[in-house]
Amino acid sequence: MKREIVYAALRGAPWGVAGVYLLFLLGGMVAYPAPSGVSVPVVSAALAERWGNPVTAALVQTVWSALLGAVLGTAGLPFRLERRTLLFSGLHFLLTAAVLSLAGWQCRWFPYRESWLCVLGIVLLCYVLMWAVRWIGWRQDLRVLRRAAGLPDGQSVLPWFLLAAGVELILPWGLRLVDARDFPVLTGVFYPFLVLPVFCLVCGASLGKRQRWPWVLGFALWCGVLTVPNVFLLYNYTALFHVWVAGIAALLGGGAGLLPKILRKK
Repeated sequence: MKREIVYAALRGAPWGVAGVYLLFLLGGMVAYPAPSGVSVPVVSAALAERWGNPVTAALVQTVWSALLGAVLGTAGLPFRLERRTLLFSGLHFLLTAAVLSLAGWQCRWFPYRESWLCVLGIVLLCYVLMWAVRWIGWRQDLRVLRRAAGLPDGQSVLPWFLLAAGVELILPWGLRLVDARDFPVLTGVFYPFLVLPVFCLVCGASLGKRQRWPWVLGFALWCGVLTVPNVFLLYNYTALFHVWVAGIAALLGGGAGLLPKILRKK
């Protein structure tokens, strides 16, 4: 397990760096004031002022982003344990919240207390969705075992499809209720660029591990189509990219879930 933790942390570190800078490029242009003399904001103005120049500030932010990515990269390991999975996953969330808070304080990501609480809430939401997907996967594995034992119970893809419908049709409206009016960062940045792709990726992987490729394709199409109603009810036509974000993430996750089965057959 120690070796798995190290490998997962090393894999997660570069993704943490890429994710932080991507969020700055997509949403930081509005959410964070850019340092003077910098056309594309990749660090906050407060961090650049603290270190004297944007280059040094970017190096400091890179280190903290890598640490955060390393912690997030190990998020799936508690689910491989046979006992007290939820307990260890909950402890991992507390560790993630602590590292995120420390990194945010050092990198000046959260100019207001409300923004810090908002991001922690988004992270908690991602963990809850991950727990829900894992629970559905475990229930399906149990059904397979019951069927193998001759008991009247088999697999069903319905839970994955219903969970996707709830997340994509209902969750954006809940986020909009608590979102800022002047700049809706929850529904405008965090939902389409973090919550939606992460959920579709994890849910698609869970489905792909347990079903065949036609269901994976159908689920990816389902995830893409589900975004369409809210594009026109909650956003506008410029949010049509949600279709591709959800569909491609679900397809990539499903492919990752199918790949081990394909390799075992060969």
